Amino acid sequence: MGVVDGMKRFRLAGVVVVFVVIVAACTTETKDAPLVILDKEGAVAIVAPDGEEVGRFEPQDGAQYFQPIWASADTVVRAQIAPGDNRLIATRVGGEEVWSVQFATAPFFYLASPDPAITAVVSLRNNDQAAGLIAEVVDGSLPVEVVGEEAPFYMTWAPDGAGLATHAGGSRLDVRTTTIETIGDPTGGFQAPVWLNDGLVTLRTEGVRTFLAVWDGESFTDVARVRGSTRFVGAGHRVAIQSTVVGNENGIAAGAHVIPAVRPGPLNVVDLEDGSVTVIVSEPIPVFQWDSTGTRLLYLTLVDGPDPSVAWRVWEDGEITEFEPFSPELSWLQVFGPFADQYAQSVSLWSPDGSAFAYPAAVDGASRILVQDMGEELPRDIAAGVWVAWAPRE
Repeated sequence: MGVVDGMKRFRLAGVVVVFVVIVAACTTETKDAPLVILDKEGAVAIVAPDGEEVGRFEPQDGAQYFQPIWASADTVVRAQIAPGDNRLIATRVGGEEVWSVQFATAPFFYLASPDPAITAVVSLRNNDQAAGLIAEVVDGSLPVEVVGEEAPFYMTWAPDGAGLATHAGGSRLDVRTTTIETIGDPTGGFQAPVWLNDGLVTLRTEGVRTFLAVWDGESFTDVARVRGSTRFVGAGHRVAIQSTVVGNENGIAAGAHVIPAVRPGPLNVVDLEDGSVTVIVSEPIPVFQWDSTGTRLLYLTLVDGPDPSVAWRVWEDGEITEFEPFSPELSWLQVFGPFADQYAQSVSLWSPDGSAFAYPAAVDGASRILVQDMGEELPRDIAAGVWVAWAPRE
């Protein structure tokens, strides 16, 4: 069965979609921006911040949905996992299918283009024709555009969607705009570059030294010296970065006399405008994510307790707001945590205006989605679920 035939058969068989049309909740004003949720049964729900369900996508028999994301303020992309019918599906909140594309293997990560004029994602899946992975741009047209087959690990879109960078194999960065350019300087380690308005933020290796650097399309500007295995996320003009010590490495290098050094261990914030480095917290942080403006940094800390317990903290210009400990939804944390730097670009835990954040938690043994308003002490329980992403601004 070909892709086109599969699409026709898929539409005839139909996915059972149940919609409750609630006009007020479908708006994308900041205070009403919906959340997309995945439940344990593999169904996808669109939920307003007050918990009212706006729409629901039920998988067909024998299938389940996987990790829904927002392609725009009114369009959700989700993977379907089913024997012989793995797909990526884009659907409007109101129920209209934008496209549905079949694959030999199930996509397990996808990142939406920020271009509001198109509904497109770059996706990652196991290569069915060779060993390794394959990265493809999916926009409903056939055949899909292959953008990497060697070992594409991480991808990032330009802020306007006009370019795409693919980090391949821990050593190469391919940048696609009107042409394809491979950046000559080795890119350091296994990392998730992020494309900001300031430029393409990545790691750059020179001999034994590694730098957090910004590529402007022609050359690198080194921002800070780093040591060890490094993860970072960016928004606005800021980058939050944490390095893990490898062996007997220590943090301060000779290069610190010229540019700042990011010391292994602490979570740091690097300001790309003034070059300053601020230490936020010293312990290892499994998840950290900026709001859309790079003003508030959400991070997850481990806390002592008889059961696995964690707590959210929010850093904003030197002030830290602490929230009550909770039991994490372990399936979410085990998937999201190790790749939180890449998920920070595809899944926003933050509301569009940065006034609240959402997350999965274990509540009395059940998997629930909680919403924490910045001005409140305790979160509110809005729905059952194991995965959540907040819609972006319209």
